[in-house]
Amino acid sequence: MSKRNKRIYLLSVAIILAICCMLANKPAGAAGSKKPIQNGQKMYDTQSNIINAHGGGFTKVGDYYYWIGENRHNDVLVSCYRSKDLQSWEFRGDLLTRKSHPELANANIERPKVIYNEATKQFVMWMHYELRSDYGYARAAVAVSSSIEQPFTYLRSFRPLDNMSRDCNLFLDDDGVAYFISSTRENRDMNIYELTSSYLDIKQKVSTLWVDAQREAPALVKRGSYYFMVTSYCTGWEPNQGKYAFTSSLKGKWSSLKDVGSPTTFDTQPTFIIPIQGSKSTSYLYVGDRWDPTQYFESTYVFLPIKFENDTTLSISWNRTVSIDTKKGSVSGKSSTPKEYRIKCRNTGKYVIPKSEFIGDVKLSYTNDSLRWVVEHVGKGLVKIKHSTSKQYLDVNPDGACRLSNGTDSRSQLWQIQQQKDGWSYLANQQAGGMLSITKDAKSSLPMLRCATSESGKQLFLLAPAYE
Repeated sequence: MSKRNKRIYLLSVAIILAICCMLANKPAGAAGSKKPIQNGQKMYDTQSNIINAHGGGFTKVGDYYYWIGENRHNDVLVSCYRSKDLQSWEFRGDLLTRKSHPELANANIERPKVIYNEATKQFVMWMHYELRSDYGYARAAVAVSSSIEQPFTYLRSFRPLDNMSRDCNLFLDDDGVAYFISSTRENRDMNIYELTSSYLDIKQKVSTLWVDAQREAPALVKRGSYYFMVTSYCTGWEPNQGKYAFTSSLKGKWSSLKDVGSPTTFDTQPTFIIPIQGSKSTSYLYVGDRWDPTQYFESTYVFLPIKFENDTTLSISWNRTVSIDTKKGSVSGKSSTPKEYRIKCRNTGKYVIPKSEFIGDVKLSYTNDSLRWVVEHVGKGLVKIKHSTSKQYLDVNPDGACRLSNGTDSRSQLWQIQQQKDGWSYLANQQAGGMLSITKDAKSSLPMLRCATSESGKQLFLLAPAYE
């Protein structure tokens, strides 16, 4: 081989190796990848950047699905992505920033949703408006654009018919009538408003749903002759039991609320339901945000198929990965059984975690592996609770204080899970004869895990599966 040919050969090999390394290091869901959605993992656009579109809505225009959601990086407020397959997403631009309007300079924008007005040829965005320094504004806001990919013109913020407005959604019915749905009265109720023909203002309130039920995060879809709404309970950034209801008319009576999913809705809060109409069938996809209460920018997304058992009954099951065929209109997933749990105390709203000299509780964070526990069934209705990181077991001192210790046959490491309502349980220790509780330590005043022997001292805990 000549020197020239040898140089060409070596250069070619180097280029091939470099390309292989780039492909090997490409994040999941990056450019050209039509891999299934990995639920609960960070999603990347076609330029290998993290997708920022929380609280988002989805609008189909031509062959593209547009994903428009909140983006809290720098001075951006709302960003836009598009995809033909709902799996590979291309960033198309920022639709609203703090520079779009003086009223947005110090605003927080949440849950933006966009629909198209056929009569005015405009895309209309409704959203939840707050000030960064004050969450008491509780307003809706409206913006418009002639192109869904171009910056929107911000119009105004206001309270619909003088009602508070927080978590919200936007729905365009088959007859062209549009509706705005929002939590109101300090999130105690849910209002449905009919919009004017321009979609820029409220025409009338058509319904107030579930008075004092404290539902938020509405996601509305129509299937056949029925409308379905999935909502969450109000627990801030914490996940909770999702519920749904149905009706045959948005202006009529709704069914009672029914549980859907797990007690934590698979660690999500609903944001949208996507109808996927294809050549063979129409499927429905639940989209939820997995908010991280400790680190907002560690929040992720979850996409799950919705199954309809009949005209008025739906269900959502956990799938670790989801594959979508938008041409056929089908959605499939691969289920998995979680092997680890996070233990939440109902009294404090926090999660059990080992600390230096005792066991206490902290706020939820999905990146904190120290919150993970394994439940080992040992027979006769008893379990041992093992800390995933240290591999030690939840044990009880003679004084009732809980600790971690190496595995033994001691009854102080044996627990009985006494299930109560809504997934909550009492945890009874077999040696101490008491129930697990979190109380303030007399010396340090820090929350400490103990076994309470009195009936009044026992507390409820949720063994929440880690859905990953």
